[in-house]
Amino acid sequence: MAISEMRRVAVLGHESEIGDVTSALQRLGTVEVSDFNEDAAEAVTAGLACPCDPSSRLAQVDALLSEVKHSIDVMGRHRRLHKNVIENFTGYRLRLTDDEWESYIQNGTDNAHRIYAMARAVEQSLADLAAAETRIVTAIEFLEPWTALRIPVERFVSGKHIGLALGTAEARSYEEALVEAAETVPGLSWDVIAAEKDKVRLIVAYPMSVADDALRTLAQAGFARVSFEQYEGVPSDIIAQLEQDLQSVQAKREEIERDIDALVEERPRAFALYDSYTLERARLEMIGKYGGTERVFAVQGWVQLKRLEELRAALEQLADDIVVLDRPPRDDEEPPVELENTRLSSAFEPVTKMMGYPRPGSLDPSPFLGPFFLIFFGLCMTDAVYGIIIAALAYWLIAKTHARGTGRQFLNLLIMSGLATVFVGAMLGGWAGDLLQRLFGWRTAILFDPMEEPTKFLILSFVLGVIQIYAGIILKAYDNVRRGDWASALFDQVFWLVFLTSIGLALGGGYLGPNGPAIASAGRKLLLLSAVGLVLTQGRNQKNPIMRIGSGLLSLYNTTGYISDVVSYARLFGLGFTSTVLASVMNDLMLRPAGIPIVGPIIAAVGLVFGHLFNILINIIGAYVHSSRLQYVEFFGKFFEAGGRRFMPFGMSTKYVDVENAKGA
Repeated sequence: MAISEMRRVAVLGHESEIGDVTSALQRLGTVEVSDFNEDAAEAVTAGLACPCDPSSRLAQVDALLSEVKHSIDVMGRHRRLHKNVIENFTGYRLRLTDDEWESYIQNGTDNAHRIYAMARAVEQSLADLAAAETRIVTAIEFLEPWTALRIPVERFVSGKHIGLALGTAEARSYEEALVEAAETVPGLSWDVIAAEKDKVRLIVAYPMSVADDALRTLAQAGFARVSFEQYEGVPSDIIAQLEQDLQSVQAKREEIERDIDALVEERPRAFALYDSYTLERARLEMIGKYGGTERVFAVQGWVQLKRLEELRAALEQLADDIVVLDRPPRDDEEPPVELENTRLSSAFEPVTKMMGYPRPGSLDPSPFLGPFFLIFFGLCMTDAVYGIIIAALAYWLIAKTHARGTGRQFLNLLIMSGLATVFVGAMLGGWAGDLLQRLFGWRTAILFDPMEEPTKFLILSFVLGVIQIYAGIILKAYDNVRRGDWASALFDQVFWLVFLTSIGLALGGGYLGPNGPAIASAGRKLLLLSAVGLVLTQGRNQKNPIMRIGSGLLSLYNTTGYISDVVSYARLFGLGFTSTVLASVMNDLMLRPAGIPIVGPIIAAVGLVFGHLFNILINIIGAYVHSSRLQYVEFFGKFFEAGGRRFMPFGMSTKYVDVENAKGA
């Protein structure tokens, strides 16, 4: 239940073993590798340069990654990956055994090129078909208005004496315009082939002796000439042939669909290859951080002390000449931070991490915030049925998603929060609101009913707030003692604990039974003594005696801060009471139609289910946010020291594949 102890580690070996060592480091996932070029002060590696240049292979791997990624994208465009509801949110992960992984990544380069060629062939074929289909459809659309023409279009060519032209003109004005044109061009004649609403299709004849004048005059009259140079035959026959060509194109599309199916069968291999090359790329980038000479390489970084021997054994078995050196961090070094907790308390690490990592050497608040977070979450929900649903849903998500790392911790947190909600709900009588009381007349509250005794609920919230604030002060005192700073523990924490306690005794001691007046009197005396102690010690860093006393007097103003902190816990009452009221109102509304024959009970049951699910949805967010907020502001503010850097070991990070004991590419 602390911050994991770190060791500075250096690995030395022959340059021929650099690949095996890097693969082992990646597989183990124990070392955060430091960039040698950024830390040349290490005595063991000072003056050494990187022994190899991975840039050439890195360029090859990037090219292969680009090919595989393109292939995966092509598959995705034409055959969407079937995902369940959970995978739509968490992402798809292909689960492979180690043997399957090895099988898929064998002959990686050849397979990557082969799959890429398949994808490019599919793309090219589809592009060619699309172009052919567009060309055919465009031709059909062009020819369809001319189907009334029963003469092959190639015959409409100008002869030695007579010129012919096919074209279109405006339906409402073409006759008048052509009559005027005929007056200008003697011998001009025309015939309508087809008429549409706003356009007519014409064949025009004119003497070749005045061809230029005729065509110019026709253009001025609104005649638009149409060319059939690329066609031969009657338009209707041409269209029939084009439709056959279109059917052939569609038949070829079916063939390409089979090619796409064959390509998609390679998707698991493509996923494995992509992740394999991603891992290799990470190894090559990592080698760029190494130091060394022509024959020796050096790796330096950080490792958890508890995994140091595992690292040493794994590397030294690779070759006899591999050396693993380690030492504790120097005073001027800031090692990375890894939280180390039991399986139970590790569920609260996501709450801590959202605030930031603790500074090395300080306290990890995760195990200490756990009980408070659970109780606060339960008080915000205040319903046992809601807790059962939350815990069951989180457990189901773990089973379905195979969540790991922080995701698994968060789901474990939800399970425990759900169970805590069951306990709190049972204590306060919340079983889907007051549903049991409405249906069976059962009054199930063990402690009190928040609806009937809201004041007790508010007082309970304040009491829990005082307990957590005291816990934060005590943890700070413990941290100071742990560091040997007994003076700060006594003056800054113990004195404040006594002072705050004496305020409570002085104000409320009179209500504590027959001995109340004596307790209140003792509280007032203790208040005076502790106040004097604070005045004399809170300004102890000031050299000027007057400033020292002044700082001590001003420190008493911090009392308002503690009072404000306690008042903040009223949010537990507000959220919990709101949840209870909403559940009760939901029951009242949804049970009203229950008396309607036949359909009434069905309407009531469906309404209750969806109504309470809605209540869970809107309250679970508030419960998590406000329970976390109380930790960050009121609790962490008393002792937590942020500023740590997350421990990020070099390891197996994949996008598509989950595989156990993967050996890499």
